[in-house]
Amino acid sequence: MTTFYGLPNSGAFWHWPTLIHFLVVALAGGTALLVAVLAFRRDLAARRYALVALILVVLDLLLLWAESSARFRLTHIWLFLGFHPGSAMWWGAWGLTGSAAASALIALGWGPRRFWATLLLMTATITLLYPGLLLAANNARPLWTPLLLAFVPVTSLVIVLGGVLLLRWAWVKPWFLAASLSSVFLGGLYLVGLAVGGFEARQALVHFWEHAGWLFLVGLGLMLSAVALLRRFPALAGLAAFAGAALARTLIVEVGQFQPFGL
Repeated sequence: MTTFYGLPNSGAFWHWPTLIHFLVVALAGGTALLVAVLAFRRDLAARRYALVALILVVLDLLLLWAESSARFRLTHIWLFLGFHPGSAMWWGAWGLTGSAAASALIALGWGPRRFWATLLLMTATITLLYPGLLLAANNARPLWTPLLLAFVPVTSLVIVLGGVLLLRWAWVKPWFLAASLSSVFLGGLYLVGLAVGGFEARQALVHFWEHAGWLFLVGLGLMLSAVALLRRFPALAGLAAFAGAALARTLIVEVGQFQPFGL
């Protein structure tokens, strides 16, 4: 997955498995976070949804394996054999693995539930944060700005909470509302930041606008419309926000691989 990640003028280096990964990792990390909350609330549904979180985490790990050019050589095993806090992939690998282990233990009902819930809360948070770090760490791609450290995890919550609204969990509505509004605000701030940035940032914004600008606005608009629909049509609000957040994130990942010549 990291092939050509930092090479100058290398063009696109991520493909459709990675685009799916950025959606699945949001579902996996967000679901794991909700499981931790359910476990703290002593909700009996925690064990059932812990199994869902485990399946999503394993699916995401398989996607990462499928995208890696070293998938048959196990050369990424170094992520688990050392301490590499400067590597976003190191954080992601341990976040996903820890979430899988804690989810499995909660699903099985083994050991101290609150301890596993605490562990899952930490690893799920890492899982939600690491994709934004993975993007922002690449200085050669001007569309991947530090603002993605906030935009990516917040839209991850929108995706998960949007799906949860289909289950009629009324208690998540305030969190869904806050995440949706925050995502729209951060999305607008992202565009403004590029517009007032340096030459490379403005050049990248032109490229982004030509290839995906109106679609990105559609994504933000869907999340904003979800806020208006939430009270009377929560299921529709959830679907709109899910689609909007997934679209906005995918565009940033795909089109964001653009690299100005010489950078």
